[in-house]
Amino acid sequence: MTHLAGGSRRGVPKAWLLPMLAIVLVLTATYVGLISRSIAVDFLAWWPVWVILIVLAILARGRRWGKVRLSGLVPLVFFGFIGLFVYGHLQGWEVMPSASNRLIGPAPAAATSVALSAHVEGILEVDSGGSGFLYSVEAVRRGGVIGPPAAVEQVQGTSISVVIEPETDPGLYTFAGWILDLDEGPEWNLSLGGEITADLSRLRVTALQVNGDGHLILGAASESVVVNVSGVFEIVVPHEVPVRVVGAAVVPEGWIQNGEGFASPTPGNGWVISVGEASSLTVTAG
Repeated sequence: MTHLAGGSRRGVPKAWLLPMLAIVLVLTATYVGLISRSIAVDFLAWWPVWVILIVLAILARGRRWGKVRLSGLVPLVFFGFIGLFVYGHLQGWEVMPSASNRLIGPAPAAATSVALSAHVEGILEVDSGGSGFLYSVEAVRRGGVIGPPAAVEQVQGTSISVVIEPETDPGLYTFAGWILDLDEGPEWNLSLGGEITADLSRLRVTALQVNGDGHLILGAASESVVVNVSGVFEIVVPHEVPVRVVGAAVVPEGWIQNGEGFASPTPGNGWVISVGEASSLTVTAG
């Protein structure tokens, strides 16, 4: 005999409380912004799965498979598929329509120098060498107001200028921000804005402008490279690379204070970090 949930007037079996709770949790997480609203599009795309599970639930009523009561097994399968669906959405599986908003650039050999601008009112994660393209942008698959990325490119010989901006009418396709991957081959002139987490240590950066807040990791600089900082940032620089800071900043012990700011003990040309007004910078040597 199938047990009923206590206090349920319609006789909902207790086993179905688990998938019902899972659905409520997904809806709540979407409402409070932990999950992107694009999960609704993915849910509709999985309609064959939900139909099959509903049909199985109807057919399993009052049936057993040996000593196993099928009417109690189907809700567990339903719960498992809900978990698999949410995981697939967050991971951006290709079978999910919401994963189709990935932006990819040309082949890595398309340019020797790239000027790229990417500014969002949300998360901007930057890394290098993982996509196999000159650049790629994926959504941070959590709730937010940032639309999918769209790029405008201008090509002049082996130089490319790229401006990446959110789509103006994203509908349900809104996310917490972007994940930007850059190829390690060309020279990069970068303008970045948002809540930035960027590892630029493997890139050849010729100029860098950042605004917002966040954490940056810089690599080698064989000549003077200007970094303009506006906002609240922590920048990690290599021990052996010359660094000069123009403006107020918190710097490692042993750095030399001068009339315009600070300089690292390593002589020569390297990073020149200019700190804007009302900005805060902490430099650490790593």
